[in-house]
Amino acid sequence: MIEAGLDNIDQAMTIFDQDLKLIYANSKCHDLLGLPPELMVPGTYLGDIFRYNALAGEYGVGEIEELIKVRIEAAMRFEVHTVERQRPNGVYLRVSGQPLPLSIGGFATIYTDISEQRQRELKQEMLIAERTRELRLSEERLRLISNEVPAGIAYLDEKMVFQFANIRFARSYERTPEDMVGKTAEELLAPATYRTARSHFDKAIAGQKSDFGMQISLMDGRERYIQTYLHPDFRRDGSTRGFYVLSINITRQRQSEAALSQAQKMEAVGRLSSGIAHDFNNLLTIIMGNLRPLSEQIDDPILIADMIEPALRAAQRGAGLTEQLLAFARRQPLSPKITEVNKAIQSVARLMRSTLPENIDFICTEPEEKIYSFIDHSQFESSLLNLVLNAQQAITKTGRIEISLNVIDDKASIQISDNGMGMDAALVEKIFDPFFTTKESQGGTGLGLSMTQSFIEQSKGHLTVKSVPGKGTDVTILLPSVANELADSETKEHDQKLELKTPQIALLVDDEEEVRHVLRRDLITLGYGVLESENADNALKLLESVEGISLVLSDIAMPGELSGYDISNTVYDRYPDISVILMTGHADVSPADALCSDNVQILRKPFGLTKLTNAISAAISSRL
Repeated sequence: MIEAGLDNIDQAMTIFDQDLKLIYANSKCHDLLGLPPELMVPGTYLGDIFRYNALAGEYGVGEIEELIKVRIEAAMRFEVHTVERQRPNGVYLRVSGQPLPLSIGGFATIYTDISEQRQRELKQEMLIAERTRELRLSEERLRLISNEVPAGIAYLDEKMVFQFANIRFARSYERTPEDMVGKTAEELLAPATYRTARSHFDKAIAGQKSDFGMQISLMDGRERYIQTYLHPDFRRDGSTRGFYVLSINITRQRQSEAALSQAQKMEAVGRLSSGIAHDFNNLLTIIMGNLRPLSEQIDDPILIADMIEPALRAAQRGAGLTEQLLAFARRQPLSPKITEVNKAIQSVARLMRSTLPENIDFICTEPEEKIYSFIDHSQFESSLLNLVLNAQQAITKTGRIEISLNVIDDKASIQISDNGMGMDAALVEKIFDPFFTTKESQGGTGLGLSMTQSFIEQSKGHLTVKSVPGKGTDVTILLPSVANELADSETKEHDQKLELKTPQIALLVDDEEEVRHVLRRDLITLGYGVLESENADNALKLLESVEGISLVLSDIAMPGELSGYDISNTVYDRYPDISVILMTGHADVSPADALCSDNVQILRKPFGLTKLTNAISAAISSRL
């Protein structure tokens, strides 16, 4: 009954005595182990069964006798053992041996088919391997993405130890991500940065989201403004295991905002300056327009030399100062023309001498000969001002700034030198980058030098900087020079004679009565009869009702809805025989606002009789 029961179990079973002779084997030994009936009878030696199995390939490849010997030696030790092996037919077996009591001797062995279990385990192992591979790919993708994101990303545990950092975050501290892992925040962050960030880190560890901005100093000395966001990482029980860090460099954004603010301020200054210039230039027109004829009527040369001529020169300097103010505020129309470099430098020198502090000596040297270049006068002066102001800011105590002008290989060479703090080579390479500035605390936008370099290059020139830390900086500008003969012929104002064959009528339009008074006298001197109007509406009515008008001299900006451009366009459409000259005390005007922009002459106040005569001659010629 026991044997019958053992034949019905799902496992094979053998019992061997202490001499390794078979005592019992159930029927499953044939089904599961593939043993022939002749080897399943009592008294069969275990070594014969091993030999049968070895020859059948049950133990794999190897020397048959060696395979048998190893197994006999193991069996003779009568030790508890459990092994797994795969039969040639693919069946997985678990072999468990248990020694019998010493009084009996031998051992019993159970053979279990674990093929299904093994398949499940293999599938599980394959699934785990696949999931592991996918997880690694996912981690690699996340790592790749985190390294490509334009932000610093890191993870710190609850002890403020870095467990992860992307390349951008690590690079800020001149490290690799691997170098960051395992280091504390206090070890890696600069003391000032750590002091600022510590309270926010504590909030994150306490489970609170936090964001803050701060200015940090990088290892290379550059200043950066960083906006940082902290997000806690919670366990299932709600406790905090650490926090994520996202740091974004918003330096350029802040610089752009500062630059925009500065541009808006300059725009406001420009508009204010333009309005002031209009009124001031009208005053200068009145002053100069009355002083010139007064000087012609006074016979006392001493009175003329001591009083009239100084007043005229002062008025002319006032006009020059207005032009400089508008140029500095970027309200002056920008166009290149043949410019006397000597005069432009002297203009800047006069302005700087009155503004530089007493601890700075200012020296300006230039050759006796005139040097000309085809450049935008206003932008050139603004560039010089910018370079001199930079030199001033580089001098912390007593110092010297020098501007020198020479001609080198047909180039106008302008050098601005100072003995300030100087710069190293790395800083020199960056100073022309847009938005780069070392004066953020002083409101610097980082645009001045980049605009200066752009202007020089557009003028087909070249700019170089040589600097030594602690000794000063030399900036050299090379501009193409123009031959003196050509420059003299281009810049000389030619007096043109105006010969009116018949009496003609001029319509004078300006809202300032005293300005009209000066200009009326000049027009009468030139032979015109003069009609006057204080606004554009009345001027258009006069054009309709009065015959014989041949010239309109009109201010551009006047009270009312219509302007000088409206008068010019009406004349262009209806009165082709009438010449038009527009005048203005503003700087931001455009001839393109007139329909006949190619033929419209624009005079900028204040102007004298010579410029008025030349403008009228040009207007008559363009009409013909």
